[in-house]
Amino acid sequence: MARVLLGMSGGVDSTISAILLKEQGHEVIGLTMRLWSQNDDVANIKLPKQIIEAKEAANTIGIKHVVVDIRQEFYDKIISYFKNEYLAGKTPNPCAKCNTILKWEVLNREAIKYNCSFISTGHYVNTLQLGKYKYITKGLDPEKEQSFFLWGLTQEIISKAIFPLGKISKLKVREIATKNNLIKLEKKKESTGICFLENNYQPFLTSLLKKENIQIPKGFFTNEKGEKLGEHSGYPNYTVGQRRGLGLVLKEPMYVKQIIPSKNEIVLGNRDSLYKNEMLLRDYNFVNIKDIEKEVITKIRYRKQAALSRLKIIDSNYLHVEFIEPEWSIAPGQTAAFYDGNRLLGGGFIYQ
Repeated sequence: MARVLLGMSGGVDSTISAILLKEQGHEVIGLTMRLWSQNDDVANIKLPKQIIEAKEAANTIGIKHVVVDIRQEFYDKIISYFKNEYLAGKTPNPCAKCNTILKWEVLNREAIKYNCSFISTGHYVNTLQLGKYKYITKGLDPEKEQSFFLWGLTQEIISKAIFPLGKISKLKVREIATKNNLIKLEKKKESTGICFLENNYQPFLTSLLKKENIQIPKGFFTNEKGEKLGEHSGYPNYTVGQRRGLGLVLKEPMYVKQIIPSKNEIVLGNRDSLYKNEMLLRDYNFVNIKDIEKEVITKIRYRKQAALSRLKIIDSNYLHVEFIEPEWSIAPGQTAAFYDGNRLLGGGFIYQ
C-alpha cells in the first residue's frame, strides 16, 4: 500500500490507529512531538513520560518510532500566543492554534522527510471528496467527534490525511486494544485539557509574566453603567462568561461581559446581557470560500451551541457572522467552526 506517518501520543487512540493502518497494508511510522512543558527536564537527560509510552506502544505493535523536538517552536508559537492573548483581554484556544499553525505543519514536514505519502492521527473524524475539494467531516461517535478542532487545515494537508477512527466508536477502540493485549493502554486515563497545563491556567500565566517582569495590578469590576462593584485580582485572571470565582457578593448572579485591558477593568452584566446577534472573526480559513454563500451552522464551543448563521467577508482578515437567533457568551480569542450538515467548511478566531 503506502507509507504513513502517524502522530503518536502514547495513548490508546493513536496506537489503535497504527494497528488499523497496518491491517490495511500500510507501512506505518509513529512520530511523537516533544513539546515544551512546565516540567521539562532542562538538561534533556530524562525523556517525558509521554514519549516513553509512545515508544513502548510502537515497539509492542511493531512499527518504527521517531521523535521530533519542537520545544522551542512550540514555545515561540503557542506559549507566547497563550500569554499575549490573555494580556489582550482575550481567552486563547491553544489547541486550535496548535492544530492550525504547528502540529499538522510538523506532521506534513516530517512526512516529506520520511517519504510518507500520507499522514494520520487518532482523531475521530472522516474526510469527504466533493469535486476538487476534500473536506473534514464529523466522526461516527458523537461523544468523541473532534472535527471542531481541525478547521484550520489546508487542502494540502487534508488531501494527505487518513483517519482510521472516524467510522468506529471509542468502545470499539477499547475492544481492539483488549484483543491485541494492550490492557495497559485500554485502561489508561485519557488526557484532557491543555497539554502544557496541569491544573488551571492562572499560576502558569503568572509565572510567564513574572519572567518578563510584567505585573498586572488589581483593578475594578464595574457594571454596564461604569459603577464600581468591587476589586479584582488583575484582568488576565478572568474570561468572558465567567460567574464563579469573582469574589463578590451581589444581589443577582453577574457574569463577565467585557474585559478592558487598557483600564484594567472588567465589566459585569446579568445573563441576558451576554447574548449577541453577531460576531467578528479574524484569521479565518475555508475549504471552498463559495460555501459561505448560504446559511451555515456555526459552533463556538466544542460540545455545545450549534447555531444557524449567515457569513459575510469583510476583507482578507475579517469575517462577519450574523446569528439567526442570539448566541450567549461569545468570548474573544476562542474559535468558531462552520458546518453544512456533517461537513466542516472552515472556521476562525473570534475577534469581537
